[in-house]
Amino acid sequence: MEYKLLGGGILVHQKSLNELGEAEAVIFDCDGTIIDSTKSYYLTDKVAACIILEKLYGLRIYLGRDLDDVLFRLDMLGGFNNDWHKTSLVIQALLLHSETSGKKVGVNLGPVDHVEEYIERCSVKESFPEDVKAGVAWLIKKISENYGRFMSLGDFEKLVDTEAEKIGKAEQIKDARKTLGPLTSYGSGLLTTLYDELFLGEEGIRRRYGVDPRYVSWGGMLDREELLISQETLRKLEEIVPKGLAIATGRGRWETEKSLKTLIKYFNLEASIFAADLPGEFEKPDARMLIECSKRLNARRVIYVGNSLEDLLLVKNAVKHGVKALFIGVLTNPYAFDHFIRDQADAIIDEVNLLPKVLERKNSFWKPI
Repeated sequence: MEYKLLGGGILVHQKSLNELGEAEAVIFDCDGTIIDSTKSYYLTDKVAACIILEKLYGLRIYLGRDLDDVLFRLDMLGGFNNDWHKTSLVIQALLLHSETSGKKVGVNLGPVDHVEEYIERCSVKESFPEDVKAGVAWLIKKISENYGRFMSLGDFEKLVDTEAEKIGKAEQIKDARKTLGPLTSYGSGLLTTLYDELFLGEEGIRRRYGVDPRYVSWGGMLDREELLISQETLRKLEEIVPKGLAIATGRGRWETEKSLKTLIKYFNLEASIFAADLPGEFEKPDARMLIECSKRLNARRVIYVGNSLEDLLLVKNAVKHGVKALFIGVLTNPYAFDHFIRDQADAIIDEVNLLPKVLERKNSFWKPI
């Protein structure tokens, strides 16, 4: 048996038993690992899609838990670290399956009011009408067919194009991508701008980018986030690892500090990587994020803690570049377990607050039950 059960909710790979106890630093992913982002990022994915499809394409839709299931699945393909990419794919898939023409009825988005109404329409049990459900079902089918493969937005757009050619919607899909604009930074296109305004809110847009919002003036989905990690866990980890704790995440520093509140003091922020603040420089699963963070910590062996396949691939890629890194997977994604077992995660834990037990250097702990 490759894995040992070490206490409730902890699996450790036999090859990693000793190495885990030798870690000098712990680096954390944020979303789904130490912060519950389903009420922020996932909800923003759905609301942004809902607004764009209604305002520009005349499609009044409702997006339910079945689309949440799609978002969970996309996180386990390794190439969807950026939620702009998830939202773009969702919009394309729903346009592809729209039974109406789906042609643009508007040119400019304009101010978006009544965000709470869109939130209600994105909090239903099942997506509807029927053509929306068909689009969601198509996404689930295509993800399932490509289980075990690395898939990015570009890979999925090839599948969309093939389907669009069959049903005569190729030009419509091409125009939709142009309408959404480049997915590079806030202000680069319609989708990225609307998305960040929904997620960060007015204060966040002004603090992050120094401008007033273009489309949405409200508090932001960020305020809905909840913490998954406790202060007690962070205190214990501080005592265990000599080089401390850091963060390597796709989000920005401002929103990370806002969500973690007083717990931010436990992390070495100067050693941390916030990819959203450095567009194009660090993107999971590119190894550079973990290489740079490890270097800043001056740690010979690090542990990266995450909840998705891209997090595991980040560690594997860093190891190929000579970084002594281990991966501990947190099971906040319902599809994570099989992937973590298949790809040989060094340890798997039910929730992040079990982490100190994995790293304790007490010999008595390393006895399987």
